[in-house]
Formats: sequence, C-alpha cells, structure tokens
Amino acid sequence: MSSDNWKTLQYPATEELEEARHQFHQAIQNVSSIGRSFLPTDQSDKNANLEWDSKLQRLAGRWIEGEEMFRSSFSLSDFSVLLVDELFNTISSISLKGKKQREVMIWLEEQIDELGLKSNDISLKLPYTIPEYPTAKGEAFGEVYPLAGHELEAWFHNADLVLKKLTVEIEGASKVRCWPHHFDIASLITLVDTGDAETSKSINIGMSPGDENYNEPYFYVSPWPYPLTELPDISDTGGFWHEENWIGAILRASDMSHLKTAKDQHDTVVNFLDKSLKILKGLLGE
Repeated sequence: MSSDNWKTLQYPATEELEEARHQFHQAIQNVSSIGRSFLPTDQSDKNANLEWDSKLQRLAGRWIEGEEMFRSSFSLSDFSVLLVDELFNTISSISLKGKKQREVMIWLEEQIDELGLKSNDISLKLPYTIPEYPTAKGEAFGEVYPLAGHELEAWFHNADLVLKKLTVEIEGASKVRCWPHHFDIASLITLVDTGDAETSKSINIGMSPGDENYNEPYFYVSPWPYPLTELPDISDTGGFWHEENWIGAILRASDMSHLKTAKDQHDTVVNFLDKSLKILKGLLGE
C-alpha cells in the first residue's frame, strides 16, 4: 500500500487539538442535519452520516435533491460550512468563527429556501447525546488554532485513505463513513450476520480525533463480541489493548510522535490495522 497520498502528521499541542475537536464536533451537527432532515429516516442514522471527500478535502454530507443536487460540507482547515453542487462548485459558504449555532442554522435555512426546499423542515434535534459544548448554550464559535485545524484535517484524510484501501476487498465491510455522534470515521466489517446485533460477529475499524477515552487522535480496531480469551501482545505494532468498558486495539498520536516521515507514519498505521484485524478475526473464530 503506497504512502504517496499520506499527509505528514505534525502533532501540535494536545490542548489545541482538543479545543478544535470540540468546536468541530458541534459544527458538523449542522452539516449532518441536512441529511437527517431531507433523506428518509434510517434506524442507524446513516442518512445523517458524512464521508471524507478527497477532492474537496472536507467532510461532506449526503447528496440532497433540490432545484439542483447539492451537499453540505465542513472544512476543518478553514472552519467553515459550505454547500456544493455536483460539479464541486461552492454554492454558498459561512465562516463559523464568531457565529452562534442559531446564526448558522438561520443561514442554512436561507440557503435551503434558495435551493427550493422547505427550510422549516431543518432540525438540529439530535437522536443522540453529545458533550455540552458552550456553542450549544448560545455562545459563539471561537477561533481555531490554524495548525490544529490542518492537523485534524490530515488525520481524517489519512484515515479515509488507509481504511478505504484496507477494506475495499474485504467481504462484509461497510463504506468508510464519519458518524456525527462520536465524530469518528470507520468501517464496520460484518463477519457473521445472524440478524441480531447481539449474536452477530463484527469488527469496527476506524479513527477517532479524540474523545473521553483518549484526549488525542487514535486509530482503533474493536471486535464484537469481545473475546473472552487472553489478548496477545501487540506491542510490536506500536499499539496496545484498551480493556476498560470495551475492548479494542489502540494506536494513539503520541505512540507515533517519534515518526517524522510520511512513509514511516503510513507504514506504521497500516501494519497496526492489518495485524490487529487479523488477530481479532482469529479470536472471533473467523
């Protein structure tokens, strides 16, 4: 697997990444609200998920049919929400710095009216709970440290790159998507589908920009059901096992901070994901 398109990670301060991540997590709820509002409801909320658009270098929502086809998108490096058409032309955009959540929604409503849809159909009501960020309480979005925005953009770009290449030929692998609930990007590999989520076998493979488990970006490979046997040593991959509340192989940004070249970073991530996936398949008897 070539590292040609890998973006070299710079590893800025964790505090700056955390602040950017918190604001981004709130901001993408605006983007996902378009799919949730205008596409058929789905129990898994997949109508509201996003994908990494490698051409736009943004997180982009589902395509919506108005007077023309369009999709909402979010730029991490520019901290803005944009609507684009099928030719990747920008229809309209809004910078989020200094804007309140309600102002962003009013802007979206105006754009939706212009595109021939009913703006009163847009709702920011979420079918899940996310952390209580200040922007959800009426405060304006703040400034995002530019390097932090570019760094998280690189993490999503790189994760999409390796996850797509790794799962493209795996039977039962879902498309790589970003889920606005946890703000992670992942593919679910179904190994055995019994029709019941509790008895089916699967492996979730993805990247989180950070959360309540680890306050930094990390790659993960997590099985279901959780293995009852002793977990093998994976220290040779640079990763380790997370075993509190859930089980999964973890490779954090700090575990790779000594790697300075795109090739070394890429090869380490691919090796970690590939080996962890094979180990967990074996533990699940597949």
